[in-house]
Amino acid sequence: MNTILRIDNRGRLVIPTEFREALKLKDGDELLLSLDEKMNALVLSPISGQQTSLIRIDIEFADQPGSLAKTASVIAKMNLDLIMTESKSFSRGRAARWMIIADRSRCPFPDEEIQKTLLSTGLATSVSITSISPGQLPA
Repeated sequence: MNTILRIDNRGRLVIPTEFREALKLKDGDELLLSLDEKMNALVLSPISGQQTSLIRIDIEFADQPGSLAKTASVIAKMNLDLIMTESKSFSRGRAARWMIIADRSRCPFPDEEIQKTLLSTGLATSVSITSISPGQLPA
């Protein structure tokens, strides 16, 4: 599904009924709005449950077969619960990017250790981690 929306003079937009119904959204549901500056895009995702432990992880890695799967395996071993992910090749055959929104409430490691572990695999060339609080737009 795709549609074109218009922002009103107060910066608001309306999510069309068919989109709300498809995602089973109702009044009071919380959504995560993420800005992907590199791709010049907004991403709106429903979230549920405990939002106090959300983090955004941005990983850049070589665009090679299996790199994403191997990185996902490392993340799974750290008990990070993936809520939303988006991966894109931005230089086909050379470099890719993976943006993750994760619940870290069951992860025993601090952000610095998560970053260090991902970089130590030799797959990631860059890793940044940002905490997300309600009302905060991740950078």
